[in-house]
Amino acid sequence: MRVLLLQAQVPTTKVKVLSCRRKIMSVHFTNATCREVIVMIRGMLHSIAILVLLLSTKSIADQIILTNGDSLQGTKTGETESHLFWQSDTFGPLTIALDDVVSITAEVEVPATAITDLPSELSYESLEGAIGLSGLLRGGNEDREEWDVSVDLAWRIGNIRHKGDIHYQTRQEEDDQPKENYDIDYAFDWFFNDDWYWSNAASFGANDNRGIDQFYSAGSLVGKQFWETDKGALSLETGLTWISETFIITTRDQRLMRDKKDERLTWNWTTNYKKMIFENIEFFHTNQLLISVEDADNSQFNANMGFDFPLVEDLFTKFALTWNYDNQPAEGIEKIDRSFTIGVNYNW
Repeated sequence: MRVLLLQAQVPTTKVKVLSCRRKIMSVHFTNATCREVIVMIRGMLHSIAILVLLLSTKSIADQIILTNGDSLQGTKTGETESHLFWQSDTFGPLTIALDDVVSITAEVEVPATAITDLPSELSYESLEGAIGLSGLLRGGNEDREEWDVSVDLAWRIGNIRHKGDIHYQTRQEEDDQPKENYDIDYAFDWFFNDDWYWSNAASFGANDNRGIDQFYSAGSLVGKQFWETDKGALSLETGLTWISETFIITTRDQRLMRDKKDERLTWNWTTNYKKMIFENIEFFHTNQLLISVEDADNSQFNANMGFDFPLVEDLFTKFALTWNYDNQPAEGIEKIDRSFTIGVNYNW
């Protein structure tokens, strides 16, 4: 379930608005650019500002036109220096950046006295997540077992965003030793501007397919959230990431050695993009480029893309293609690794 909370606080009253859940044939706005932009004015100037805002935040039943060509029927409920508060007839309460608004056409005007609460402090909260599962069991001429489990969470409170994900994959053929891949990631984003944020991230895991017994990473990046609406989202991040990898090396007598390490500081470019197609099908694409600061020939490129197709409410079929390139892999490992998965996702 995704929850969008707008809370206005004044000495005697509070206003809380909850967004509707995303249905299978519709979507809702989760505006990642909303933040505390209203500054409290002290003394007499504060009293004057309250009077001006009370007169200007009158509720109007109207139509809004956005820069992407969309039009929304509803009611304007408030406005700040950078955002517009909108009660949509279809999607419920929305927060829209003024840069995305082309025009507003008023139809029926309601007296300003209907508005009794002034937003002096603005907070934004959202929670969304997904759980994915795919697997393969084969017996008879070939005994084979594969499982792939993933959990993704994103929690936004005001100008702070927490992101975390867990991915586990196991594969076993016949009586061979199972191969396991797992990684745990966490990122802490601080929005110091409407669209700009500072991200600090850490991860650890292992990848038997890539010959990596253990890996750790920690990075600090600056990102820009270009947009985040019901139609899609786009963000870019760049900065420095430190990586430590311990490789699995097999000697001629098949003994394993785990004492070879590769530690390096890299420049990180990351892109996150998603787009709604036909109102209920989501296309997603993420990629990451890592280039060593000391050795430009030591680089990696990771990409993940695919589609989410709706089955029933909050349940989706996921088609995903993962592509990894490492120009200096572990000994005996190919530079390019690809995988295609089909699974079921539960989103909220």
